[in-house]
Amino acid sequence: MKRTLLFCLTLSALVFARPSLQIDRERIEAGQTFGLQLVIPIQELPAERGVPQLETRNGFTLMGLDSSDQVMRPSMEDMFNSFFGGGGGSYKARIYNFKIRAPKKTGQIDVGQMTWEIGGQVQNISSKIPVSVQRAYADDALAVSLTPSKKSIYEGEQFYVTLGFHTYEHFEGGLQATDMSTGNDFIVHRSDLNNMEFKPVEGSRREMQASAKFAWLSPTKSGNLQIPPFKFKYTKRGEPKIVEEKKQMGGMSFSSRSIKQESVEAEATSPTINITVKPLPAEGKPENFSGMVGDYKFTAEFDRTNLKVGEALTLSINIRGDGTPGTITDPKLPDFGEFRSVPPENNISKKIAGSKVITSKEIRVFLYPKKKGSFSIPEISYSWFNPAKKKYETATAGPWTIDVEKGDASAEAVFQTPAATAGPAAVQKQEIESLGSDIRHIHSLKDVGESAEPYKSAIFWIIFAAAIPFYLVVNFEITRRRKRSNNAALIRKGKANKMLKNRFASAREALKNGDAKALFAALENGLIDYLSDMTNLEFKGMTRPQMKDELARLGVNGETITAIDSWLEKCAFARFAPVNPTTDEQKKMLADIEKLCGGLDI
Repeated sequence: MKRTLLFCLTLSALVFARPSLQIDRERIEAGQTFGLQLVIPIQELPAERGVPQLETRNGFTLMGLDSSDQVMRPSMEDMFNSFFGGGGGSYKARIYNFKIRAPKKTGQIDVGQMTWEIGGQVQNISSKIPVSVQRAYADDALAVSLTPSKKSIYEGEQFYVTLGFHTYEHFEGGLQATDMSTGNDFIVHRSDLNNMEFKPVEGSRREMQASAKFAWLSPTKSGNLQIPPFKFKYTKRGEPKIVEEKKQMGGMSFSSRSIKQESVEAEATSPTINITVKPLPAEGKPENFSGMVGDYKFTAEFDRTNLKVGEALTLSINIRGDGTPGTITDPKLPDFGEFRSVPPENNISKKIAGSKVITSKEIRVFLYPKKKGSFSIPEISYSWFNPAKKKYETATAGPWTIDVEKGDASAEAVFQTPAATAGPAAVQKQEIESLGSDIRHIHSLKDVGESAEPYKSAIFWIIFAAAIPFYLVVNFEITRRRKRSNNAALIRKGKANKMLKNRFASAREALKNGDAKALFAALENGLIDYLSDMTNLEFKGMTRPQMKDELARLGVNGETITAIDSWLEKCAFARFAPVNPTTDEQKKMLADIEKLCGGLDI
């Protein structure tokens, strides 16, 4: 059915002429050819006339022009005039058919201006011809974009990528991520896309679009790196197909034709992103360069500078910056030769602030002075490369002077348990000096039979023989407990299964509440934390290749490593894709990861 665009286009030379513009099809598809028809009744054609002209714009291309005379059915306006005595019925008309190719873009677009020379003067038929250009059914119904905030960065510098979706009118849904890997050359912090909102495209209400920051990345090496295409599958409406049907009724054959459109599955991919990663400059690099690239803040301070022997001194170090997400290296600490120390406490966290991921690290070092005196602790420095300023920066804290007074207990008492004294009421040198002439008397034992000889009794030897294995068992258990209490790795591994049950309990609760994002976060973090507990290695912050290398070094077989990597990728897809798997798929993922963890042998 033809679509009429404009009625009653008045020509100055024709007082009663009613030309009209029509489109020869219901749907104009991007990049396809269509016909724009100027229809004028034969009896209203001017005697002195030229050929109508069309000046296209906005990407439309005029392919040709032809004309023909046809018998036209009355329009609604003609039928209205006929009802009030103004005539009507079929009429013969001259049709000028402009063949036009539509542009690749879609939406409400102006074709151009149409003019006609009549009586030696150029008349303006229409200065603007708006048409709606729509996506071809054969084209993708979904366009995916992945846009980096920077395309040229330094090694270790942070940047982010924005994931965008554009759906067209023949998009039907079923959006699901099949590959959202950023490759092996980046450390990645992904965002939660659960709040991504689709909104109508301006000028085309049938099209929708959405975008959000998907991930923050930091390259692990220099050179020309690539972020591979993201892949999504979805459902769209297929091309119209003419279906002919024949039926037999009462010995007669009937045929009918209809147009049908079926839903088909399709795949959309984002373009490959090329990133140029520059190496850090050698000029001006500090000797103790931390390796961090970004804008950092560094502080270090002691909780006090005066204390006694036996008391603890705490050094607090805070580092905060927008470099590699989730990673901050430690500063080089001075030699605390006059102090005893214990392993420091480390706490690292990250959060999204504006358009960056800010990573913070707090280090606490506990020091115990060995003796009294005044001690000097040299300054502590931390250096990084600032890509915005294109230079290295260094922050320094200290030096400090620590004054230590004699305490009530020696420094050794803090770390060692005093040895048990032999014999009853052992007397120390100080006690002897304080006793003076008051010497304790040695009292003789009375009422003890001289003939008592217990070693001649059978019961004595039975008890003595039983005491030996009992002593060995108790001594072995005490030694084992002391060894385990001093071995953090063994303690952590021993609690791994218990902690895993707690994490899977959180996953089941999320599944019960219908919170898919929380479920996949619990599964991904639970698997990574379980590997960390079993090996006493921190897998968080590692790249996937680093994780696979560490597992291979620990003797995990290749098939298991591949399964772990595959499940981590699936959880990441499910967490950060704008759509969720079905409830049955979620239950299966939970069961499969539980089975994988139960069979791990590290």
